[in-house]
Amino acid sequence: MLLPDFSFEQSLLPPDARYLLGIDEVGRGPWAGPVTIGAFLLDLQSFSPDEFSKINVRDSKKLSPYQRQSIHEYFVKNNFQFHTFSCTSLEIDQQGIAACLQKLILEALIFFQSRFDYCLIDGNYQISPLSSKGVSGKAGQGILSVIKGDQKCFSIAAASIVAKVDRDLQMDQFDLQFPQYGFKSHKGYGTKQHLAALHTHGPCLIHRKSFEPIKKLFKSI
Repeated sequence: MLLPDFSFEQSLLPPDARYLLGIDEVGRGPWAGPVTIGAFLLDLQSFSPDEFSKINVRDSKKLSPYQRQSIHEYFVKNNFQFHTFSCTSLEIDQQGIAACLQKLILEALIFFQSRFDYCLIDGNYQISPLSSKGVSGKAGQGILSVIKGDQKCFSIAAASIVAKVDRDLQMDQFDLQFPQYGFKSHKGYGTKQHLAALHTHGPCLIHRKSFEPIKKLFKSI
């Protein structure tokens, strides 16, 4: 299993970088619910890779719900700085998933604009510097995409955990509103249980009408 390696993460940064922002998304592929990104700020002057290794910070997909929740509580208790941002299923249908993710990343960069020196984003995004968007920030701010960054970088892995915990909580709340779909168990992803519920009940308000098989089902309604 590939685990975060701070020496790799550090090699991506200029030597004078102190505040590192990690960004990751969850919920790109589900049939229902929001897409969410997490943004996690590390102060490299006080950051301890051994601490994050000890509490098992890694790609959120490699952790159980209990592990993610425990780590999230540790982050809160120890006053780490992070924030999450979401687009609804309606916004995804209207704007497209790619445009929503670009918008959420920009929102995160603006939210933390004066607080980070460098930003690492999971994936393969082409993000222009904040200055090109008319947003003021620190001089010398850099933004870099890292493929499989959630597996390689503590900052991105931490962002993936807070995003996953937040989105799962949203889906648990939707489960109370729409109990017939089983959102609490599958979180809106495509499972046999979810597909069977769709065929029985049809789509609900939080289903992504632009995604298959929802798109096909809406045409038949």
